[in-house]
Amino acid sequence: MIDVVLESWDRQATIVNNVAGLITEETKMAQSLPGEMRVYEHLAHMHGVRRGWMSEVDAKYLEGSATLHTQVSEEEWAASDDLALIRQRLQESAQGVRRMMADMLPAGGKAGPYDHPLFYMQHMIWHEGWHIGAIFHALRAAGHEPAEEWEEPNVWGLWRVEEQQP
Repeated sequence: MIDVVLESWDRQATIVNNVAGLITEETKMAQSLPGEMRVYEHLAHMHGVRRGWMSEVDAKYLEGSATLHTQVSEEEWAASDDLALIRQRLQESAQGVRRMMADMLPAGGKAGPYDHPLFYMQHMIWHEGWHIGAIFHALRAAGHEPAEEWEEPNVWGLWRVEEQQP
């Protein structure tokens, strides 16, 4: 079962990477409503949350994964809008989460503030799914909604064994 759980993380990370690869210089500034996070900020935030929770569990899993945020004041941080860097960092943090889960799932027990490592991973998948939905909403609001022909193989089809017929 651990291999299946790790595969679910890999599929989630692939979806995030696919969506990050869809974003262009034109669409990275999209937001669903004025004042909401921009698309690039959602992507940087997902990376930051992965890193934040990994540091709570064991900072050794942060190895090979740098931050995307720069401190601009005592209370304010700014996310990088460099799409190539964001894509690279998302791959790095996904690998860190996977290493951590591969180490921790067999033993069970607590994972930072989580009762079990699986709860950590489920939280990450749920959290990232929420942000992917927010990104799609921002793209839709900006007139750049991904086509169903793109979504099926790059998002929804990654969860299924075979494609469903309409």
